[in-house]
Amino acid sequence: MEERTAKIVIAEPDRFSPFGLKKLQEMGTVVLGPFSRDELMSVCEEATVLILRLAHTIDLQFLKSVKNLRFIITPTTGLNHIDVEAARLKKIEIISLKGETDFLRSIPSTAEHTWGLLLSLIRNIPQAHNHVMEDKWNRDYFIGRNLSSLKLGILGLGRVGHQIAKYANAFGMDYMFYDIDKSLNEQPGNAINLYDFLSHINVLTIHIPLEKQTAQLINAEMLSKLRKGSFIVNTSRGELIDETALVRHLKEGHIAGVAVDVLDQELIKEKREKSKLLNYAKNNSNVIITPHIAGATLDSMQATEDFVINKLIERW
Repeated sequence: MEERTAKIVIAEPDRFSPFGLKKLQEMGTVVLGPFSRDELMSVCEEATVLILRLAHTIDLQFLKSVKNLRFIITPTTGLNHIDVEAARLKKIEIISLKGETDFLRSIPSTAEHTWGLLLSLIRNIPQAHNHVMEDKWNRDYFIGRNLSSLKLGILGLGRVGHQIAKYANAFGMDYMFYDIDKSLNEQPGNAINLYDFLSHINVLTIHIPLEKQTAQLINAEMLSKLRKGSFIVNTSRGELIDETALVRHLKEGHIAGVAVDVLDQELIKEKREKSKLLNYAKNNSNVIITPHIAGATLDSMQATEDFVINKLIERW
């Protein structure tokens, strides 16, 4: 195969990196979306490279329809939108940000959004805005909390967890963390036991990957260990939380509020619409949900796209 015959499909080209696009055009013919699922399957039948963010699920059915695909490129750390095993069996290499710790330390967008959700949650910012838009002006409805009066629990002290710890210090907020990485045991604030960790905090922020052993890690038992009136912020993956148990704890008042950027199986519309947390949020003001935008800043998106495209060039 000559390099110039390569067909490269960019499924979500909106605001795509100009540098990255130029590099790809030097490698072959670039086909730009956006596409429906059926359109993407059709255009990828003869494609060599597929580049996507999070709008599509690349499952077994999709992969059965492609013939020449050699690379799937996704500038994301999570891969739950791709059937990794099916891709491996078809000898399709996945290039992503997973494990790229050194590079990711330069990307602050997820941590910034986490902190924005936390502030919005405990200061009732969305509700207060909506109140004013209704031509009302009663601040007594929106009494919040000082961050410095709450203890933060950081679940996962990886790249984002470290950034959150720095923000906590800047805001004068005491924090502790739990991580399975034993090399972190000597760091200040480390909790050896997960149950003990949960029982000592008022705010839980979640920064762990979705893996077989972490799916629904935050279940009814874990939630019950949190102090009454605690807050939860999740910008990692929705599947980490048992939504049924979470909604029950919200209704009972054990959890005061939740802010998430992710939902369980959010990419599947039919399942997303059945989300217990989403449906609870429609009638209750103590839940904030954003559509997986934590990493979606122009700066971070273009930087991560350039990074994965450079990885593709190295393997070309």
